[in-house]
Amino acid sequence: MDSLKLPPESNRSCKSCGEALAEGQEWCLQCGAGAPGSLAREADWRPLAALAAAGAILLGGAGTAAYAALNQQPSKPPTHVLIAQVPASTSTTPSTPTTTPQGSTLNTPPSTSTPSATTPNGAFGTGTGGSSTIKPPKLPAVVPTPRTPSRLLLPTNTGSRPTTTPTNTGTNPATTPSTGASEPSAQKPNPILLDTDAASNYNPSGYPESYFGDPGLAIDGEAGTAWTAQVEPKVAPLMAAGLALDLKTARHLGTLEVDTSTPGMTVEVFGANGSTIPATIVDPAWTKLTPSHLVKKKAATIKLATGGKAFRFLVLWLTKAPESAVGTATAPGHVSISEVVPYPPAG
Repeated sequence: MDSLKLPPESNRSCKSCGEALAEGQEWCLQCGAGAPGSLAREADWRPLAALAAAGAILLGGAGTAAYAALNQQPSKPPTHVLIAQVPASTSTTPSTPTTTPQGSTLNTPPSTSTPSATTPNGAFGTGTGGSSTIKPPKLPAVVPTPRTPSRLLLPTNTGSRPTTTPTNTGTNPATTPSTGASEPSAQKPNPILLDTDAASNYNPSGYPESYFGDPGLAIDGEAGTAWTAQVEPKVAPLMAAGLALDLKTARHLGTLEVDTSTPGMTVEVFGANGSTIPATIVDPAWTKLTPSHLVKKKAATIKLATGGKAFRFLVLWLTKAPESAVGTATAPGHVSISEVVPYPPAG
């Protein structure tokens, strides 16, 4: 017993309850308070830091999961924008004809309205508190307007004579003549066709044949060629010769066109019938179709006064040469006819 040694008693006691504390005892077994000086030593905070980091990681993961869950919610349905407010009634509206800009009429199908709640602004919305969602009414499909042929707008006639234009009801557009103060001139008729031997010298005075050129050059259609007749110096500027045409059959005549390189000459036109051309210009078989006509320009249109009678033979009779074509006794002048063309009456 003497050999068993008891630990020495300590003078330490609990500050809270006064219970004696053994040597090395850090906490009071009676009240649980710390022994004096036990909290003075340096605390180890590494476990607490580890716990705080783990808590932060858990909180971040929870926030990420919550954000992902919110984003996976179904999106709200698109809001329908309505054109007009439908009144809350159960009456059926009859179809109303609608006129399109092209003049056609479309019948709008009848629409049936149902009682519905509206927002203070009068637009359709979604009901709350158990109310059903109000669907917007279906708008009728746009029916294309059939295209009809447009009516051709015609200018107002400003002439003295009113013109009446019928309405075009077919597929082809109406064709109207141009308007104006005067009526358009009648279309020029086609010339009378002549045989290649239709032209000849008409020489009742008996001048030498050398006085004349080839008569066929006056009906060959070439402006660069011409029939010529010499001016007799003894009687200049008077002349008594001509160019004759044989139409082969009696034809109604309207005008005679003459092209010449010696304007200023004076001519007359005669017509005759029969089997042969009259021998002299004073033969009563000739009918004078024009008075004396001064050809002032290189191209002249001579109107023939036939009295409605047809003629087979024509003669362009030269009565006077222009001063520029008189010439002299040693160098006589010439009168030329490039082309002579007969035309029937217009219309």
